[in-house]
Amino acid sequence: MFSGYKQPQSFVHDVLHHVEQFLQNQSQNNHETNTSTIITMDNLNQWDGGDLRRLVSAFLGARFPMTLALNKSDFPSAKHHIKTIKNALPIHGARAGVALSAREEMNFVRRFVVAEGSSESCRANDVTGSKNHHQNQGIDAARPPENVWKCLQAAMSMREPILVFPVFDMSTYDPLPGMWNYATRDASLPNERMIACFEATGGVGPTLWDDKRKIYFPNITASANKVGSVTSTSRLRQPLRDTLLMKPGSTVEHVYLALKHLGALSGDYVRAEGACNIGQKSRLVAKSERLGKDNRILKIMTNKRTILQ
Repeated sequence: MFSGYKQPQSFVHDVLHHVEQFLQNQSQNNHETNTSTIITMDNLNQWDGGDLRRLVSAFLGARFPMTLALNKSDFPSAKHHIKTIKNALPIHGARAGVALSAREEMNFVRRFVVAEGSSESCRANDVTGSKNHHQNQGIDAARPPENVWKCLQAAMSMREPILVFPVFDMSTYDPLPGMWNYATRDASLPNERMIACFEATGGVGPTLWDDKRKIYFPNITASANKVGSVTSTSRLRQPLRDTLLMKPGSTVEHVYLALKHLGALSGDYVRAEGACNIGQKSRLVAKSERLGKDNRILKIMTNKRTILQ
């Protein structure tokens, strides 16, 4: 049943072992002395529906840990129920719960981001200036609701993504020329208003965001000589510009496939070099090597082979 989730046997064995250990401890706490009635993996005929659900819940909790978004926290009755749910955690794969109110979040977005019709509405001085105007509507303009972000952070912390920096050169850490479209045209890039919100909280926009023209464009500081559609020096000299978010347990091969899907690489895999930090000597990494901090800066080399249409 669990093999369909593409988990290694060691992972499934650990889950089965912990469930069996729990059932044995439960039997001992109930002072059962007859070994034939103690529930183990060797006597599944003693299992009932509750034991099976416990096994499935344990597996899902280990394989797909969840954070509960406890919505409608602004209701008067919510406080009691939220406390009850949090006290019951972890259960059925859920390990954490964050109280939030979608209505409060959307009201803030409508009044400070959408309704005012300008990206400047997210900036700190505008938010402060609008505080008095919205106080009578139950919204603190200086302190926007953050519980949706907290819920996302709690969920990501359970299975934190691995940050990988694909580069063209392991000495200058220049980005791959093939990543240009992804870094300037991909639909996942933050828009003007989102970038304004970043800046209002002390952050900055993406590397290739032109704040004057409000578009994604290279930061031209050198010659305008072109190689194909990429300016030779100005666009490439941006160390560790690009980052890929990879799933825990991903390998170097997964990075190669991801870059190929994005159009950043072509041809067959040849070899790869990896390093931990800027300035560290790179080393050869195996195709099957798992990603981690020691190989998060990657240079993947391919051949020129292409598929004939």
